[in-house]
Formats: sequence, structure tokens, C-alpha cells
Amino acid sequence: MITIKTGLTIASALLLFAALPAMSQTSVIVSEREPTVVYDPADLNPIDPRYEYEGSTLLRNIRVIDGTGTEPVEGQDVLVVDGKIAAVGPTGSLEAPGDARVIDGDGLTVLPGLIDVHGHFYGGWRGGNDSGIKPTYVKWQLLTYLYAGVTHVHDIGTPFPDVAADIRDQIAAGAIMGPDATMSGQFFETAPVGAAGESMLFVNPSADAVGGWLDKQKHTFGVEMVKCHAGTSAQILKLVVTEAVERDMRVVCDLWHLNGSPWIADMTGLHGYAHNSFMSIEPSPEDAARLAELGTFITSTTVMYDTFGAYRVQTEGDYTAGNSLIEDVQPPAWIEAARSRGGEESSARYQSIFEGIMGTDNDMQRNWVFKWNKILVDAGVLLGLGTDAPYTNNWTGESMHREMELWVNESGISPIQTIKGATHTNARILKIEDRTGSIAVGLEGDLLVVEGNPAENISDSRNIRYVFNNGKIVDRESLTRQWKH
Repeated sequence: MITIKTGLTIASALLLFAALPAMSQTSVIVSEREPTVVYDPADLNPIDPRYEYEGSTLLRNIRVIDGTGTEPVEGQDVLVVDGKIAAVGPTGSLEAPGDARVIDGDGLTVLPGLIDVHGHFYGGWRGGNDSGIKPTYVKWQLLTYLYAGVTHVHDIGTPFPDVAADIRDQIAAGAIMGPDATMSGQFFETAPVGAAGESMLFVNPSADAVGGWLDKQKHTFGVEMVKCHAGTSAQILKLVVTEAVERDMRVVCDLWHLNGSPWIADMTGLHGYAHNSFMSIEPSPEDAARLAELGTFITSTTVMYDTFGAYRVQTEGDYTAGNSLIEDVQPPAWIEAARSRGGEESSARYQSIFEGIMGTDNDMQRNWVFKWNKILVDAGVLLGLGTDAPYTNNWTGESMHREMELWVNESGISPIQTIKGATHTNARILKIEDRTGSIAVGLEGDLLVVEGNPAENISDSRNIRYVFNNGKIVDRESLTRQWKH
């Protein structure tokens, strides 16, 4: 029997079952713990996830967007050997190994694999605060990233760092298939705000206590950048930053109403903000200029408002229909749940947070975020792209393309700068730019090949022909309908 668990209530699961006539062999088993959707094996992919090709590859006569913000270069060859970018040059200038696979790049564009700098290996499907990592989900969640051309994911906070570290290490060892991963470990705060029971509470700690906790994060779980949450006081945040710097670690914060505050960044020395949203004060160019001076990075998660305010459903209706980055890889039960709920529950929940804590509302926050994106980019702040997936209507993998579209179409940022934010800038934020994030000789062969030109039409990033993960070409068809994993 092949099962996948969902976060639906029993009532909604039974309604969902009734609403799935096309899946006649699908059934719902109800237990006191949670409902379980059982799919007929005929509806699943009989092929295990795999790579299509693992040898040398020559992309011939292709358009190159290298991720650094420079304009596209036409008529280029890109050679990938032993998992790395071996050479880039004008068409006809490169010699490939005799056994290399040659791909005709006419009409195609190659850009670096996308990096989601703000994701989670858990969360979302049972409400705003999830009850934990579900390894069964994570296995195919990782496949949805690769299917969408996301070749690196940063898990930016979890109450279960041991499980997240195991997931990261299994990917690195080749035990499970997925994008490369880094993680922030368990997040901390000084008062439980919004994620009660999930964070490490530092009410009034000593430097030794903070240092001991950081040592465990670094040496046990391999964390290089820890995360603080909304209930953190500035005084203890400053202590944590001080202790982290002594250990060659960094600190990223989601402080809600203080997100993007140059005063907090200046006072505490924190390295970055995990969101560019939830501010209680309208952002200004002066704030951005000071953040640029301080070298504070920020990650943009504009796509979250598709969830919070149900904006995407309201403007596009059933946007999941025909959207291959969702329909090919997300379980039908979850898609139907998203269609039926439309985001109203989370919209009401976050509306109450905005009004009660920050004195704002969904619409105001969303407009500020669009404006803030452009101000930050223009000021030269290190602004990367993330998604905060998964939540209802915020889909792993697909949401990176949605975030890029929002940057261009709503914030007015150029496609080239947007692609830079999703690749090279994100690599710089994670300090992995010596490994990935751009198309340069010696870097990992993390590449996304698409039809069209995303520098002219950012939505062309969705027209995926090939995904290279560490130089290996992903068999994208094998990643579809993998809900047994």
C-alpha cells in the first residue's frame, strides 16, 4: 500500500475524496492522528527519481546569462566536465571530450541553477506552526525543487536540526536525490512569539550558555548561520551575534515589526534579515542606504503574500490548472486542498497579526514589500530571493519563479537584476559563491536551460528544458508523480 499523509482535517479530507472523481482508485483512511490519502499505484510514477546523464556535456551555441548581473551573451559554448563548469567561450572555440553529450542551444538560454535562500524542510501544511519534519514529505519535496530548476536550498530554521542535518547529509552522500542544502539549525528567541514550542528560548542567558548552544549548532549539526525569531530582545541578540562572530558564524533574524530596521542592525551587528516584510514603519531610501553601509543582507519573500492575502487566487483564479511546476509534482490531494481553501484562513490569521502587532494590514504590507524590493536593489543592498515554502498556495520550487515574476512585474526590477538575486546574490548571502551561483569556470555545474530569453521575459524561466545538478542532467520526467516517497 502506498500512502501520503496530508494536513487536512478529517472533514475536509472526506470532502476532498468526494471531489476527486478522476482518481477512482484514490481513497482516504481516517485515523485519530490525521487522515491518510492512498493513491492507486497506477497513478504514480513507476520509475525511481534518477539522472538522465552523468557524463561530460557541451552546450553549443547557447545564450548565457551568467547570474552576475551582466547582460546575456549570445552564441556561447559551455562545457561541463566532472560535475564542474570546465570552459565557457564563443561557439566553436571549445574542445569537448570525445564521449561528451552535445546539446544544440539554438533558441535556448542557460542560467545558473536557482537558489532558494529561505525554505523549510518542514512546515506549512497543518497551519501556520507545523508539528514537525515529515521525512516522507521531504523526499519528494526535494524533487519539486529540482524539477523547477532549484539546485540549492537553505533551510532557514527548524525545531528539529538533527533531522534537517540528516536530510542535508543524505543529499550530499547521494542517498536521496535533491538539490544541495545548507541550514540554519534551531532558531531562538527570548519570548515565544508566533512559534511557541519550536524555538530555543534564551530568557536571560549568560555568554557561556549562548556559546555552548552555538557550539552545538556548529559542531553537531554543521550550522554556519543561525536564525533568531520575532520574540528576540535587542540586548540578547547583540550577545548572540558577539558569540557567533567569535565562532565564525553569522546571525539572520526574522524580527517581524523590526525587519529591515537599520537601527537594530547597527546596534546588534546582525548579518541579515530573513524577510523584507512585516515592517511596522514604511521603508525609506534612507533606511536602505544605511543597510547598504552596514553590509546587512535581506531576503525577499514577496510570494508569501500569495498565501497571506490569497492574492494569487483572487487575481488568477485556479492558477494551478496547467501549471506543470505544480501539477506534475505536487500531490493531487494538496492541490485540491489549496483550491478549496484559497488562502482565506491564513489571510485572516495574518491580518490579525498585522493589525494587532504592527498596526498595518495585508494590503499595506504587500505594497510596502513591492516598494521595498526596488529601494533595496537601487541602494545596493545584498537582496536575495526566497519563498518560505511550503504553505498552502506557496509551492516548493514553483514559488521561486513566482517570486521572480513579482520582482519584475510588481516591483519594477529588471529581469537581469532579478536573476542575479536568485542566483549569485543568494550564493553570496550563503557564502557559497566559490561553489555555485554563477556560470564561471571551476564552479559546480548547477545550470538551468530554458526555452526563450528570461532577460526579456522573466516567465521564460518556467520553460525548462534541462536541469543540471552538480553537472548531472536531471531526468525531470522521473521526478513527477513521486508521492510514494
